[in-house]
Amino acid sequence: METIKYAPNRMKTRAYTKETELFSEREVAKVYRFHQTMGAAYNPTPLVRLGHYAGFLGLGGFYVKDESKRGNLKAFKLLGGAYAVANCLCRLLGKDIADVTFDYLKSDEVKKRLGRLTFAAASDGNHGKSVAWAAHEFGHNAVVYMPKGTVRDRIDAIESLGGTVVVSSGNYDWCVREVNRLADEKGWNAVPDTAGEGDAQVAVWVMQGYATMAHEAIMQLGDTVPSHVFLQAGVGSMAAAVTAVFANHYKEKCPKIYILEPHQAACYYDSGVKNDGSACSVDGDMDSIMAGLSCGVPNPISWEIIRHFADGFFSCDDVLSADGMRILGNPLGNDERIVSGESGAIGTGLTDELMKRQPELAKQIGLGESSDVLVFSTEGDTDTKNYRDIVWYGKYARL
Repeated sequence: METIKYAPNRMKTRAYTKETELFSEREVAKVYRFHQTMGAAYNPTPLVRLGHYAGFLGLGGFYVKDESKRGNLKAFKLLGGAYAVANCLCRLLGKDIADVTFDYLKSDEVKKRLGRLTFAAASDGNHGKSVAWAAHEFGHNAVVYMPKGTVRDRIDAIESLGGTVVVSSGNYDWCVREVNRLADEKGWNAVPDTAGEGDAQVAVWVMQGYATMAHEAIMQLGDTVPSHVFLQAGVGSMAAAVTAVFANHYKEKCPKIYILEPHQAACYYDSGVKNDGSACSVDGDMDSIMAGLSCGVPNPISWEIIRHFADGFFSCDDVLSADGMRILGNPLGNDERIVSGESGAIGTGLTDELMKRQPELAKQIGLGESSDVLVFSTEGDTDTKNYRDIVWYGKYARL
């Protein structure tokens, strides 16, 4: 199998649509304000400049947003789950989230008005953990459906937060459909991270929660404007949120943005190849080590943003994720060590592949010695055994 497959985005228009407007600077400021009311539960994650690694690759700069240090959940998803569950509570209370704080939603007054609710989600791991965390913080229940093959670490992480986990016999997309069916039947509050099923407004809130991560990166970059941003996609909610925040902030100076997926779940790449403006879906087990990206149905809101603003799509072999994990865990010189999980390291692995093994493709997308590359390491070692097997013992090594 090819290590990478690339499709340029011939649908790019840079058109600002109603979907892009969901991430206007006004909306982002509202999201960021709420996250700041979380007190010690919210922390900006580091933006790490790997100067020695950039020099090794022949780049001007290489920046990693390290989401392994997001609260105690080791993943960016904390932002979306907290913001969406909070908005669900505000809707039931008849309030605007701009007018409340995290502590108010935890108050006895709110609990007395609403009683004990159940929030439900489908997840490969990190989204479910964030919904369970938020439900627990606000004094409610959580039920999370997970696809077959989910590792014990990810199940334990949700159960440790008081969530009930159901490991299904289906894939992630089946879990999404099942959670929405059961929510209607049982009166649960479904918190999907895709607008393809269930309440699209809740999925929007999840996406908007991720805007804080992009906002932090912009503040941390200061006067540096990246030339290239690599964003991994499952359903595409995070990738679209960051794309829209950057497009609204940088405008005509917006960096080149590329969407990355595993070969087994390359629905955005397939949509780019199809090139008719519609989104493709894939089905099956989607058995990739990048479990958080193993989603076969694009979020329709995400697709509308990505097709207008992304510069291209990469479908990637699992070996690139494993390479990225080893590279970030074993830095050059005095570069900072980053613990990056399977779904988090793909941007680093792809950049390494392009610069060291596929220079013609790197040149095609404009990567070179004056390029400043930004990647998002979206999770830490959320599967601790697999992390050790890959970083210590060379699992998924190149043959």
